[in-house]
Amino acid sequence: MRLIRATLAAIVAGLLVLLVPAQPAWAHAKLLTTDPADGATVGAPLAAVTFTFNEMVKQQFSTVVVTGADGASYSDGAPTSVDKTLTQPVKPLPNGAVRVAWRTVSVDGHPIEGQFTFTSAAAPTSGAPSPTPTSAPATVAADPASGDDDSGRSGVVWLVLGGVAVVLVLAGGAVWWRRRSATG
Repeated sequence: MRLIRATLAAIVAGLLVLLVPAQPAWAHAKLLTTDPADGATVGAPLAAVTFTFNEMVKQQFSTVVVTGADGASYSDGAPTSVDKTLTQPVKPLPNGAVRVAWRTVSVDGHPIEGQFTFTSAAAPTSGAPSPTPTSAPATVAADPASGDDDSGRSGVVWLVLGGVAVVLVLAGGAVWWRRRSATG
C-alpha cells in the first residue's frame, strides 16, 4: 500500500511539474489601447500611432501600415517597441478616414493582428511632401516563419498527454511487477 501511495504521489508531482509551468506560455499579448482610438476624430497633426499591449511584443516582427483616404501609405519608417508600447511614426495625414492595419508577435511567438480606423481633421502643414499613392490597398505583410501557433499548442498538449500516459503505464507496470514479485 505504501508503494501505491508513493507512486501516486510521484505521478501527481510529475503532472504538476509538467502542466503548471506550461500554462503561462499559452498566454498571448492582447492590444489594450491605441492612440488615436478606434473611431476617434483627430484635430491636431499626428506624429505617430501608438499601441499599448498587456505584455511586450517582438519589434522585429511588427508591421504597421497607416493608409489615408487617398489610398497612400503614411507610415514613416519601421515601428519601434519600448516595454509594452509599439509606436509607428507617420507622415502628415490628409483629412479624411485613416485605416491602421497592424501585425506583431507576442513574446511566446503567437502572431496577433488587427485594424482600426480614425478620422483626421487636421490638414498637413503646407510644404510637407505628399506621399505617392499606391496602386493597391496597403496590407500588413505576413511573417511566414511565425506559422499558426494553434497547431503548435495542440502539439504540446498531445506531447504532455503522451508523457502522462507513459508515466501511468510505467507506474502501473511497477506496481504489477512489485505485487508479482511479492506473491511469487
